[in-house]
Amino acid sequence: MVFGDNVKYNKVTFISNMVHEIRARIAKYFGFPFQDFWKGTGILRTMRVLHGSQFWNDEKMKAYRLRKLQELVQYSYQHVPYYSELFNLNGIVPEDIQSLEDIQKIPILTKELARNNQKKLIAEVDNLKKIKKGKTGGTTGVPLIVLSDRKNRSFTWASYYRWYNWIGISKEDRVLTFWGSRTVLNTSLQNRIIGKVIDFVLNKETINAFQISTKKLPAIYSKIIKYDPVLIKGYLSAIILLAKYMQKENLHVNKSLKAISTTSETLMPNYRKLLEEVFGVPVFDQYGCGEVSAISYECKEHHGLHINEEHVYVEVIDENDKQQFNKPGRLVVTSLDNYIMPFIRYEIGDIATLYTGKCNCGVNSQLMGSIIGRSIDTIKIRDGSLVHGVFFTDILYEVGITTDLISRFQVTQYDDESIDFKIESQSIISENILQRLSTELGKFIDKVRVILVDHIPNEENGKYKYINHEHK
Repeated sequence: MVFGDNVKYNKVTFISNMVHEIRARIAKYFGFPFQDFWKGTGILRTMRVLHGSQFWNDEKMKAYRLRKLQELVQYSYQHVPYYSELFNLNGIVPEDIQSLEDIQKIPILTKELARNNQKKLIAEVDNLKKIKKGKTGGTTGVPLIVLSDRKNRSFTWASYYRWYNWIGISKEDRVLTFWGSRTVLNTSLQNRIIGKVIDFVLNKETINAFQISTKKLPAIYSKIIKYDPVLIKGYLSAIILLAKYMQKENLHVNKSLKAISTTSETLMPNYRKLLEEVFGVPVFDQYGCGEVSAISYECKEHHGLHINEEHVYVEVIDENDKQQFNKPGRLVVTSLDNYIMPFIRYEIGDIATLYTGKCNCGVNSQLMGSIIGRSIDTIKIRDGSLVHGVFFTDILYEVGITTDLISRFQVTQYDDESIDFKIESQSIISENILQRLSTELGKFIDKVRVILVDHIPNEENGKYKYINHEHK
């Protein structure tokens, strides 16, 4: 009987492996080439360039980026109304950009400016063929429409697949993604079918992060086991929800899984630890935004995120708008490839650190630290300092509230500098520990209310906010 079971198991495993191999070959020899043909992109061609450029010396990379910046500035001045007016108003001409540092002569583009000048940021060209339209919510919730041309998408995706190689996988490997639906209220049958076909030929699976609930987690887990992904990536909050379910039910994933990657939300140290413990594989951070796309990726060394230098120019500035290194500041990014809607010196609203050192992995790009948080995602403490979510995770750890006791937390600050500190937990946390947490927080904030809840909901866009600001 045991022998028969083993034969049956081996047959199922053999068939499963055959299906995986066929899908991988379809993706490699048909799916990705067809994607380039259909969308008019040059992802595969750009990948070949990037696999070489990642090892260029600083001088060669600097010359390459300067040429791209100068061409972008010249084009934007001639064809983009916003930049034509901006340059003329500030007495700037494209010829003023003679070095990468000269970019600082161009005024910063804030989110508010981008939203108020949406149409003026679009290049005045006749041919809008193969232009992709997207949107980003922004901190006010008002969507900013973003256009992306073929060259921009080619560099974005090529750098993304190059990063796959850094973490030990290939672009045709099985990747399961937790991501938001393109439309929240209604998705047509046609779009659902198209999405399924695209996922199949690219050997991908997508789970709608907007529709994850406790009731659906068993089915989602079963789907993951059946699909047997090599990489699981997507919204941090969605993957954490899955991890907590697996932890509670003592469940595990298949051995094919090599990595977890999170995005869209700040990867705090305690959540990296949780995911690595539950899934048994390393967790990799990545960073981008809808306006500028692929910005930086973490490699196996885990000493920072490699900036996608061929595609973006990154600055970290202080309160006086001056460039600084090795300490946190406001993040300003320039996309070097999007000509249909250029974002030059765009202040994203995040806080990060730009390092002067290089990584030991061999990739010669500049490094940045993981995003500390958004500039609005801070809490003001008694001495006037602004602190991010990591400040609170450290306090939680020090008072003995670890990831086995809570799912997540959320801090809401009010006008009178009082806070509500919500803890989502299904465990029993003693009154002594909660009182100690309140006492420790009280050393930094005048009025603290610690609230234990069963569930803290995500935002409407499927993401999770650790920090909120409200008026009483």
